Amino acid sequence: MKYELDNGKIINIPDKDLTNLEKSLEISHNEAILTWLSDNDYISDETVEELSEKAKKNRISATIHQAKAENSAKKERKPREKKENPLKRQIIDAIYAGLCDNLPENAIIDIKNDEKYIDLCINGLNFTVNLVQHRPKK
Repeated sequence: MKYELDNGKIINIPDKDLTNLEKSLEISHNEAILTWLSDNDYISDETVEELSEKAKKNRISATIHQAKAENSAKKERKPREKKENPLKRQIIDAIYAGLCDNLPENAIIDIKNDEKYIDLCINGLNFTVNLVQHRPKK
């Protein structure tokens, strides 16, 4: 929809925006046009300006922005301590011993993490054994 301002400038207002405003705010077509123009800074709304001035005087907006800035400060994380798991270490050792006994001599077996990974290279093919301990079901 085309709308002509008092200064003669013609503005194309999307019909979709107007129907959305009418439905969501339950206002008339003319009120939707004025709301759209006000929201997009083509005209000034006295009520909005008055409330903005009151907020500036009360420093409400500054307080809100300051509170957001304080909350957004990054918190330092504590270094994570690795818990040792002797059972997983035993399992990895048993898997390693079993692999050494049953694989060809040219196989390369490497334990990457004492409680987690074993990497294998057999005839140019790479494999990884990953040991994962699952939490008990509730």
